[in-house]
Amino acid sequence: MKAAVCYSSKKFLIDEVPKPEIDKDEILVKVMACGICGSDIKKIFDDNVKKPIVLGHEIAGDVVEIGSGVKDFEVGDRVVVTHHIPCFDCQYCKHKNYSMCKQFKLTNIHPGGFSQYIKVPKENISVGTLKINNNISYEEASFSEPLACCLYSLGKINLLQKDSVVIVGLGTMGLLFNQLIRNKKAIPIGIEIDTNRVDFAKNSGFDLVFNPTKENVTEKIMDITKGVGADIVILTVVNKEILNQCIDYIRDGGGIIIFAGTDNKKGVEININTLYRREISIIGSYSSSPKHLSQALELISDKDINVKNLITHRLPLEEFGKAVELIINRKAYKVIIKPWK
Repeated sequence: MKAAVCYSSKKFLIDEVPKPEIDKDEILVKVMACGICGSDIKKIFDDNVKKPIVLGHEIAGDVVEIGSGVKDFEVGDRVVVTHHIPCFDCQYCKHKNYSMCKQFKLTNIHPGGFSQYIKVPKENISVGTLKINNNISYEEASFSEPLACCLYSLGKINLLQKDSVVIVGLGTMGLLFNQLIRNKKAIPIGIEIDTNRVDFAKNSGFDLVFNPTKENVTEKIMDITKGVGADIVILTVVNKEILNQCIDYIRDGGGIIIFAGTDNKKGVEININTLYRREISIIGSYSSSPKHLSQALELISDKDINVKNLITHRLPLEEFGKAVELIINRKAYKVIIKPWK
């Protein structure tokens, strides 16, 4: 079968690799759509990630082979598949820190969604593989994983109606957060320095969007919140300047969700006394859980979340290198790889 194999940050090849063989407790899925995630891009350029590697985890496709021990799926089922599954029994899982679970970090599909087929292991089948309704496309269904990550983040806070939520960075994830927050009757406020992304966000239904290179964002937020400040700030992009600036956006007792890692190897400095005296919480949010995957797929299936308008490019497997270039040059939002022509 064909797969996009990453040998280094500058070398991608569409190679012929062995088609996975399944055992009695596994299934084989023909990948029909796989979205490129920001974490895929980071792994491509991270020298600490062992290569060669086949990436891709925002997967939707068809079940084409079933092991004799698999009872809940049939050949022909349309499915989404998540790549990590917690054990639900360890100390982390009991506290709902699912992505910290040791099993979560060990489980995975094989080889990765940027290939024509993937093998889904036993652990991932029971709760991490979901059937897709016929009213949505494979492309729409592939958004279940990134949307689940947003749901997981919002589950860490007590978001009330009419709360104000600042979203810093209006890529795909920022625009998904916008829809979720609006659905909860809260007020999303977007911040983005890329003028093209500001326009795209506004055209995608984001009402309040500000560019800090052209406007005094702190004043805007204080006007909107009547001098109180935002209840929550979600950082889909992080660096020292952004983290410290968002302290000016947030109200006393508010919370900051760190939804992305930083490329700054030296770390990020922040005034601890400010956090202490103003009772500001900083919450990390990494990945999601099967529960959130199910909720995400339901929201997409019920058309409560519109993902179609976030897809800017659909490319064949052979143009995976082009897809990476589009993303790192900020010329694309969501790119969907289609392994089959």
